Amino acid sequence: MQWFREWESFVKGKDNEPPGPIDNSKICVMKGGHIQLKQGADYGQISEETWQYLLGIYGGGPEIAVRQTVAPADPDSLHGERKIEAETRAL
Repeated sequence: MQWFREWESFVKGKDNEPPGPIDNSKICVMKGGHIQLKQGADYGQISEETWQYLLGIYGGGPEIAVRQTVAPADPDSLHGERKIEAETRAL
């Protein structure tokens, strides 16, 4: 979220310098030829449209697509348990 915080400061007028290119390298790792989120990474999710808009202006990456799926209800499992999967798309 570091880049986003810098961008937010810029658009709110707290900083006169725009942020540089989007840098997701600090929140991802390469495993098995795929980019994955680092466990415990500080990140936020934005829509595909917002990503494309910001990427078009600032450039950078890599893109990390996060897909959330809710596990089917199982009486023996914890309520609200979620599985988060990450995948990447070529830029």
